[in-house]
Amino acid sequence: MAVMTVMQALGDRGMEQLYTIPASASVAEAVEEMGKYDIGALVVSTEDRLLAGIFTERDVMMRVVRAGLDPRKTPLSLVMTRDVHFVTPGTTLEAALALMYVHRHRHLVVMDGPHLHGIVSMRDLAYQLIRHGEGRFEAAVRLAGGPGT
Repeated sequence: MAVMTVMQALGDRGMEQLYTIPASASVAEAVEEMGKYDIGALVVSTEDRLLAGIFTERDVMMRVVRAGLDPRKTPLSLVMTRDVHFVTPGTTLEAALALMYVHRHRHLVVMDGPHLHGIVSMRDLAYQLIRHGEGRFEAAVRLAGGPGT
């Protein structure tokens, strides 16, 4: 089996649209969009349509609910993840998962220069490894020193 890339994972998932929301939108608006599309993260954009950050389910819990903020009055710009880690389309699934593990992220932006291709989740990548990995998934977990190793 050939080495799979994050771009192949995006294609296999059927990623037809990149879901974005302006940084000025409220948390409530973002949560509504995430619920409507059954997704766990949105790309947050600036007024110039550039990457400002991402907004994830974890951001909702830790930066909004835990902090006692009103989702209707809180703009995403105050609670989004600004320090966005990204991978290029040719990054292997294993390398992307390792980056997620090291930085404790559940989502990575896939971009090539200024072009955004999408967001991959840890679940997306694990699914691909299990489906196409031919036993490599278990070996990668052991090498990374994951739970149970």
